[in-house]
Amino acid sequence: MIELLLVTPFTIFFTWFLITNTNRIKKIEEVEILDTPLNETHSISIIVPMRNEEKNVERCITSLMNQNYLSYEVIAVDDMSKDNTPTILEGLSNKYPNLRVVRGSPTPQAWVGKTYALWQGVRLAKGDWLLFIDADTYSNPNTIKSALSYAGKYNVDMLSLFPFQELYTFWERVIQPIIFASIASALPHDKINNPNLKEAFAIGQFILIRREVYDAVGGHESIRDRIVEDVALAKLVKGKGYSLRIAGGRSLIKTRMYTSLHEIWEGWTKNLFLGIEKNWRRLIWSIFILFSLGLLPIFLFVKSAFGFSLSNGLVNTIILIESSWLIFLNVYVAWESAKTYRIPAYYAISFPISPAFFILIMLFSAFKVISGKGVTWKGRRYVVKTII
Repeated sequence: MIELLLVTPFTIFFTWFLITNTNRIKKIEEVEILDTPLNETHSISIIVPMRNEEKNVERCITSLMNQNYLSYEVIAVDDMSKDNTPTILEGLSNKYPNLRVVRGSPTPQAWVGKTYALWQGVRLAKGDWLLFIDADTYSNPNTIKSALSYAGKYNVDMLSLFPFQELYTFWERVIQPIIFASIASALPHDKINNPNLKEAFAIGQFILIRREVYDAVGGHESIRDRIVEDVALAKLVKGKGYSLRIAGGRSLIKTRMYTSLHEIWEGWTKNLFLGIEKNWRRLIWSIFILFSLGLLPIFLFVKSAFGFSLSNGLVNTIILIESSWLIFLNVYVAWESAKTYRIPAYYAISFPISPAFFILIMLFSAFKVISGKGVTWKGRRYVVKTII
């Protein structure tokens, strides 16, 4: 009976939790494609940092060079690539006259590689607005004018968009959706978009910011040692009293962040613990939620299904029903997520694998930071000494 008194409130709480957070994700405002002419009163400089991006560079740059906007430039910063990225960029620069390719210099000791690459690009930029875009993205031809129109509508100083995430391999489809959903559900979008509150967040794959605001806050030089530079820039901008907004940009920009389990592991262990500001309480709470939602219902189901007896048959039956309900909810949410990312619906039954791997990634991310081993990305290792 004690077991039942614990499981029933647990079931009620997590039913509420799943429904509430699913609805929160759905409330993120999407930026619509603007396919009508826009009064081009502003010039824009697009800065793309690239390190070992031979798989992505042509798709990314070509999409940026074909924007339905007149007053813009593209600055691609080759961040000391060791693959064929420089050669591809050279060919593209011959094809597109308004593409400027910068041969990045070695990263100074006090800087993070990507942050320094962005900083080098900014120093050459001439636009009224700066647009920071990752090399693994692909932009709709109307992305620039749609984003500028949206920024003007809300009179914001900095705008960051959630891209559509492309998922192709098994591990991408199993692990990535739960991480994206967890990040989106944890973000208080209404507070982030409220200029009177301190909450701030940004997605480095797409950040649009007024040049005068960027300069006023000190730009990337002020956050040169921050590995999660997008969130750091958002906090810097909003902390100085400027307006910040996040929104969905699924119709404007697509990205494929990682293509293998190794890349997923390396990429997220670099970001996750730092992304929650090395906060142990948030880490433990996140692990508790993931374990309780994704793994514990299965344990309770198996235990109750094979634990019937004359003395506790009713209790086991109730627990079996409640755990089955939670499993059904998990499958339903995973099915909705599969539709969102346009992946086969049968991936919904893989939900127990997703939280298990997510928990392992978070624990390893914390271990790498706390142990002093540092985080690695694209052949570079960073020992973290400061928080975001």
